[in-house]
Amino acid sequence: MFSALINGLNPNPDALLRAISAHISDDMLEEIARADYDEEVEGHFAALLPIRNEARFIVPMQWCPGEVLELIRYSQPDRPDWKPGSPKIRGHWMRAFASAALLRAQFPPWNYRGDAAEPSLTLIQLIHSLRALPVDFNIEASRFVAYLMQQSNLEGDDEEVLYYAISLIWFALHLDEPPTDESLIELCEWLVLREAQLAESLPGGFDRWLLGIRGAYPPPSPWERFGPILAELDITAHSIQLQDWVRPIGSQLDEG
Repeated sequence: MFSALINGLNPNPDALLRAISAHISDDMLEEIARADYDEEVEGHFAALLPIRNEARFIVPMQWCPGEVLELIRYSQPDRPDWKPGSPKIRGHWMRAFASAALLRAQFPPWNYRGDAAEPSLTLIQLIHSLRALPVDFNIEASRFVAYLMQQSNLEGDDEEVLYYAISLIWFALHLDEPPTDESLIELCEWLVLREAQLAESLPGGFDRWLLGIRGAYPPPSPWERFGPILAELDITAHSIQLQDWVRPIGSQLDEG
């Protein structure tokens, strides 16, 4: 399939979390720790420190710090009135950290399963925040999403792999030395085919591409907002064949 593409990106579980953590101050951690109405702030803060400092999670983490990480993951830094969380760049740093941490924690050795939201929602929140930040994390993000795909059953019934694939296309296209167009076309082809196979196998119908757009809390899904961003990405330096895959994928996300 596209194992050469995945392996060529040098998958790494901790590269992105560590890179973001280098920009997370103690006062940001304290604000995250206070996200649940100031409940158990000291416990949350103590559990957040090893995540930032060592990319290490306590077990179990369902309450400390899982609860506050999930609340900050839901935050909307572009809405000044949104609480908990901070507005503008500070808020995006905090949301990127929380989202990267939650995504990392779901895999070994931590195997965190306390979050009720799909990883796809956490991932798109991460993407939107990384786009807002003044630091280029595309290399680390590519390596991390490649790891997510490497750890997943790409031919099983896990719908999250579809969102990992779109994310990998996005981050890979932003690399100074991206994978070959042929390998990215192969990934696009797999994405469209796998979505159709999963949609057919699942009960009920979907009136929208990408499994009816998941992660809408509330609708529209943040993946739909991402659609035009992907469709309008300047990829004129790439082949017409790749452009003819990437742009329709973005357009279909936004067709609602």
